[in-house]
Amino acid sequence: MLAQQNPALSNNAPEENTVSINHTPHNYQAYPGSKYALPHDDLERQRRVLNSLQEIYLNGPQTFTPALHLKEPLREQDPARPDQSGSDRQCFGNRYRTWTLGPGSCDDRRSFCSYGCGGEPRFRLFPTSPPKNIEFRVQSVTDLPSEWNDTFSLVHQRLLILALQVPQWPKAIQEIYRVLRPGGWVQFTESTPWRKDKYPGKPCMEKLTAIYRRLAEYRNLYLDCAYDIPKMLGEAGFVEIRSESRTQLMGKWAGEVGVANVTNNVGVFRGIKTPVFAAGGFGYVTSEAEYDALCDGLEKEWDEIPGSGKDFIITWARKPLV
Repeated sequence: MLAQQNPALSNNAPEENTVSINHTPHNYQAYPGSKYALPHDDLERQRRVLNSLQEIYLNGPQTFTPALHLKEPLREQDPARPDQSGSDRQCFGNRYRTWTLGPGSCDDRRSFCSYGCGGEPRFRLFPTSPPKNIEFRVQSVTDLPSEWNDTFSLVHQRLLILALQVPQWPKAIQEIYRVLRPGGWVQFTESTPWRKDKYPGKPCMEKLTAIYRRLAEYRNLYLDCAYDIPKMLGEAGFVEIRSESRTQLMGKWAGEVGVANVTNNVGVFRGIKTPVFAAGGFGYVTSEAEYDALCDGLEKEWDEIPGSGKDFIITWARKPLV
């Protein structure tokens, strides 16, 4: 369980303050019951576009499953919203849809329906003018419409590490299994977590990692989901389960890509500031200036000390034909 993997409240943890810390807040989505920890605003939109481009650079082909080569019409989806008929491809996630817009806009045979968490305004991070064969909606991946049984050829879910709580992950995978056609494929792309007490000589990294892990524990988010997805897929009935791991390098020492990775990943730490401050800072920070200085210091640590990186795990599996 996550609580065992993430013991931020040890005897050495600082004393917590439950009073919210004053700061300039980000805008956040307002989907009922959501624990998603990152904002829905223009800065986050820019970060997600950069993140998608960096993922394309890291992974090359964005779909690893044989479903990429299907000749029948496809349609994509995400953890989103209601009723749809005739859809063949689905993408679930909380990200800007660069991956969706790429294949969807260049192949008329494929139609996509993408789903994600909504904000205020509800579709703040959805493209304003998507191609006609792409549809965007909002719904929970843990409770997909009953009429979608055995509907999709491919479900592609990515980067919900800071969105789904521990008990929601098996439920989401069971729902994906239900809506896939027999023989259909699922692909997950997930980040591995930052580990506590693993960054000697990087005090800003150590403190921000402790904050990140404490927030995840506080919201019961599944930081180790990337490692455990294969097991959950097997328990749900999937077969032909495979995974690959890719590493993002952080810092100027890694060239232009390393600089972009710093911007993207520091943006995640900046993005969780509001939920951290709403919880009182967990005893690690007491002011916005202090938190911002940690993020600035993290950029410097990654740029000046070679060796920092973060793994992403791509996992795919098939629903049996019978």
